[in-house]
Amino acid sequence: MYTIEEIEDGIITKLAPLQTLYEQHIGDPAVYSSVRTIKSYQGELDDEESIARAIRLFPAILVMYFGSEYEEHGSRKIEKLTFGLFICDKSLRSEQEARRGGTENPGTYAVLNGIRDLLYGSRLFKDISPISLLRELPVWFNRGVSVYSAEYETAQALLYVGD
Repeated sequence: MYTIEEIEDGIITKLAPLQTLYEQHIGDPAVYSSVRTIKSYQGELDDEESIARAIRLFPAILVMYFGSEYEEHGSRKIEKLTFGLFICDKSLRSEQEARRGGTENPGTYAVLNGIRDLLYGSRLFKDISPISLLRELPVWFNRGVSVYSAEYETAQALLYVGD
């Protein structure tokens, strides 16, 4: 059985190539799916003030555990874990450029595509279900900032031995 932290860290590690691209190609407009920050969510999007402070981290992917559902199968349970990824970008020009990208930023659409390419159908660990995409939704748009969420799910079997 894997802990929430281990799975969250696995997702962050799986997405690391998107950050490596950013570090290697800062300012290169040909690299559209790269991000500056990939980390566990820590309240960066709680309100407008928080977002204004967090802009220095953008383009960013912030990962958060959204909860679990359980299915009973005798002494086994299947735990379906959902993780939310917040995809954040900014543009001094427009909210449209924050979504679609420009010469200085990849745009949230490109980052969503990059995440899909790396996560969808992949396994974080050999004895855990492949990751599936549940939904992608807009979260916040204002003052040249674009934030989307993407929800991904994986599952693991748990064995409970009663008295």
